[in-house]
Amino acid sequence: MGPHSIPPGTRPEPETLPTPSGARQASAFGTRSRLIAALGMAAVVALTTSLGLWQLRRAEEKRGLQAQAERAARQAPLRIGRDALPDPIEGVAVSVTGRFLPEATVFIDNRTHQGVAGFHVLTPVRITGTVEQVMVLRGWVARDPVDRNRLPPVNTPEGEVTVTGTAQRELARALELSTARAPQPGERLWQNFDAAVFTAWSGLSLRPLVVRQAPGGVDDGLVRQWRSAGADVDKHRGYAVQWFAMAAAAGAVALYLFLSLLRHARSAPSEPLA
Repeated sequence: MGPHSIPPGTRPEPETLPTPSGARQASAFGTRSRLIAALGMAAVVALTTSLGLWQLRRAEEKRGLQAQAERAARQAPLRIGRDALPDPIEGVAVSVTGRFLPEATVFIDNRTHQGVAGFHVLTPVRITGTVEQVMVLRGWVARDPVDRNRLPPVNTPEGEVTVTGTAQRELARALELSTARAPQPGERLWQNFDAAVFTAWSGLSLRPLVVRQAPGGVDDGLVRQWRSAGADVDKHRGYAVQWFAMAAAAGAVALYLFLSLLRHARSAPSEPLA
């Protein structure tokens, strides 16, 4: 026998071919996979488009605040305790005359300026001729680089002062655990500022606003280089462009998959009738 001869009594195994039912199952599996992928891409399009629109809305909100701040800067400040204050109060130029209460100063942790960690300093002012107080966001001060819990000395003007600035309803909050405990008596380093918590801590009632003190006029060593109300307009628009670009890419993939499914459906042989 030659080297390629078949031994007597043996037969070659017949080549196994896929059955029509097996081919249909494989085709159906591929169709389902493409359909799931196409639907997933469609969901990505919906999500990223929604996020892009949200960023555009945020940009418009910031642009509105910027326009409001520019209008307020051209007007004489409203006097807290004397003039009627508008609602909403956000971004309105205001002034308050009274005395600082340095014993009730609090430091808000985890506030940065030009990449340096520090604190925001808040001191209430007792409004002249009343028993009411208004909280003043006085500025920023750097943190001790060795002991982060050591509070820096802050010069506070004595006697009656007039503080001018911009009104805001509340301060921006940093991430904080919901189980965070309330500040203890004498504890002046806080993670966030809350007016109700401050009243319980100090016994002082506050007007429902914070005065962000304007730069200049006081030599207290605090930095008052505040971000403008519309500082993030371009950032939000840039984010919107990124989300819309992702939506366009996902939409192109989804369209390709749906067209592939359509071509496959048109070219698939019809099932024979029983």
